[in-house]
Amino acid sequence: MKKKVISKDIILEKSLDFVIKYGIDNLNARNLAKEINCSTQPIYLSFDNMMDLKQQLLLHCRRFFETYINNMFNKNNSLFINYISSYIKFAYYYPKLYEFMFLKMENDDSIGTRNYNEAIIKKITEIGKYSYKVAQKFFLQSFIYAHGLATQIVTGYIKWDYEVINELLEDEFEALKL
Repeated sequence: MKKKVISKDIILEKSLDFVIKYGIDNLNARNLAKEINCSTQPIYLSFDNMMDLKQQLLLHCRRFFETYINNMFNKNNSLFINYISSYIKFAYYYPKLYEFMFLKMENDDSIGTRNYNEAIIKKITEIGKYSYKVAQKFFLQSFIYAHGLATQIVTGYIKWDYEVINELLEDEFEALKL
C-alpha cells in the first residue's frame, strides 16, 4: 500500500495560503491541487468533500487569527485596545482571509472566542470599575464599530491608511468611555 505523502495538515496550510492569495471563492479541489502540485486525490482522501475542507479550514484559520492577535499585542495598550486594533489590522493586511472568516462563513460563536471576549469584558470591568453589564455593552459597541470599519476595508469601501483608521478607533474608544 502506498504511503500518504500529502497530509491533512499540509492541505489545510496550503488552503490557508490559497485563501490569503486568491480568496475563498476560488478555492476548489482542482485549484488547490494545482497549488499543492498534486492530483485532487489527496484532498478527497483527507476530506469528505469541499464543504468539509472549508469547515475544517475555518477552524485552522481561527487558530491563525488567534496567533496573529496574540502576536500583535502592544504592552503599552490595554487588552481591549490591542484586541480591537489587531482585529482591524487583520482585515487590513489579510482582506481575503477576513472575508472568508467573518463575512462568508457562518460564525458559530466558538467557545474560544466567547472565552476571549469574556476575558476582555472582565478586564474592562476591573480597569474601568464598570459593572459587568456596562463593560459588556462597551465591548459590544466597540466591536460593532471595529467590525464595520474592518468590513469597509475588506470590501474596498474605504481606502484609508491604517494610521487614519487607528485614530478613528481611538476617538470611538474615548467617546464610548464617557
